[in-house]
Amino acid sequence: MPTKKSRSSPSFSRHVAPFAPLALALAMGAASNRGQPAPAPEEQEIAEAGFSQICTTPNFPTDTPTVMDGTVCSVSGNGGAETWQNEAKNNFCAGGSTLPTTTSIPELVALQAKVQQIPNINFGNPRQHPLASRPGPIQDRAPLVALGEGNLVQLQGYVKIARQEGAESVNCGSNVPNDPAYHDIHISIVLSPADQECSGVVVEMSPHRRPDAWNAQLVNEVSHAALIVRVTGQQMFDSSHTPCINGSAIRGDPARISLWEIHPIYRFEVCPQGNCSTGGWVPLEAWNRSQIN
Repeated sequence: MPTKKSRSSPSFSRHVAPFAPLALALAMGAASNRGQPAPAPEEQEIAEAGFSQICTTPNFPTDTPTVMDGTVCSVSGNGGAETWQNEAKNNFCAGGSTLPTTTSIPELVALQAKVQQIPNINFGNPRQHPLASRPGPIQDRAPLVALGEGNLVQLQGYVKIARQEGAESVNCGSNVPNDPAYHDIHISIVLSPADQECSGVVVEMSPHRRPDAWNAQLVNEVSHAALIVRVTGQQMFDSSHTPCINGSAIRGDPARISLWEIHPIYRFEVCPQGNCSTGGWVPLEAWNRSQIN
């Protein structure tokens, strides 16, 4: 697990870590102006120097850089109002030296309910945000950190469907090639293969240090095989959306029962024999597709 670097600013460590990039100008701006508009142009330019992490040994899925790692896209992505949420989505330092905490879909639903009890946590898309007074993304993420954003967690369930994402702010949008290798993979996890997406939660594969075998096609083959999976990564809250209401998705928002998700994924494992209570988990990249019945 990663060893975190020391910080010189207590305010930064308490309210921003582990989400801010190493670039000093952006870190100072985030610490003193949380909830303010986008960083100044000169700060944004400094922030885009590279995909810096705040720990010495990030939990990347693989040590091999991808084409995305060859770009100048920073942890802030396209910045602007989504700067701090993008930094959260690009955090591979969750957990420090701790082991992952087991979570579940019911627990993530309970966390959603807690969010909805805190008025200053804004979420939802700009057109529709029926469960919050203001749309997201939330910029001051301290209340979310208090609820568990940034924790290293592990979730078991079944893949309902995997979708290759397109251009998004978190990965610098149209500033990188329009190719799957530069975008996230959105995966719906449910308690039972027959469940609807609105009863499940989302986990996301980042394009950074992503194994070649981590692709939507292979993940969907796991879904078709109805095999249980185990996902390890950072717990974070995607405040740009609204969860399903009464079993129906809000127009423009992906179907899910809670906005709490695992993003980014550090490890994705498959249980080939159907029951791994005593072991037998296999990394997705090592899973043998010939085992599909």
